[in-house]
Amino acid sequence: MINKSKISFIIIAIYLFTGKTLFSQSFGFGCLGLVGGYAGYNYQQYQPGLLNDYVDYFNLNAKNKLDKFGKAEGYRFGINFFRAKFSGFFITAKGFYQQLSESHSGQKIVTNELIYFDNDLKLNSWGLGLDVGVPIFNGLHWKILDGAILINSAKLTQTQNSSVGTLIQKFSNDNTELGYSFGSGFVVEILKNYISIEGIIAFTHLKIDKMKTDENFQFKDLIESPDENEPFIKSGGFNAVLQLNVGFPL
Repeated sequence: MINKSKISFIIIAIYLFTGKTLFSQSFGFGCLGLVGGYAGYNYQQYQPGLLNDYVDYFNLNAKNKLDKFGKAEGYRFGINFFRAKFSGFFITAKGFYQQLSESHSGQKIVTNELIYFDNDLKLNSWGLGLDVGVPIFNGLHWKILDGAILINSAKLTQTQNSSVGTLIQKFSNDNTELGYSFGSGFVVEILKNYISIEGIIAFTHLKIDKMKTDENFQFKDLIESPDENEPFIKSGGFNAVLQLNVGFPL
């Protein structure tokens, strides 16, 4: 597991890396020169491993088949710690939390009983990032590079409903895992220095290895003859974020 001391080290490293230079420049806090907060919509594509192997196995004798996983949606909210303005460009440091989800349902007959299966996947991430941008003209900024380090975790809740009742199994990953994202975007000012809309298009590296319940039941055991080396999620992919930034004066 990634402990609090490692997270603190990342924050301190960012501060030490940027701080010496920033204080010699025009310096402001948060989004557009203020303490800033933001929230918005997040869309993520990813490449499942064992997760879609399970879907294929389920669909072999399903009455209503499960759809493939690979496209999650959700929200992101965070804080812009500071923005340093240089001649011709700016640098911003930020932190955020995001939660993405994807759900699919199917039916199959087990021992002459029709059972409904609901599969609800949640992907949670904490992120620390830096971006570098330039103003294009008044009210529009281009974020040349937007990068972040991600701390990822996953939960899959499988609910089985039948005439005899409801059975719920909750799987989570063995270890919190690191990922990253990098991309580009634009910031459009609505109310200068206070409110703006930001759009980001990026690539995200996302991998989730093993999944199990609290009782140590392995997700791979839901599949006949699973690939023991196949991760639950193999990799990430295209990511898009649309968010509203709000600045507050100190």
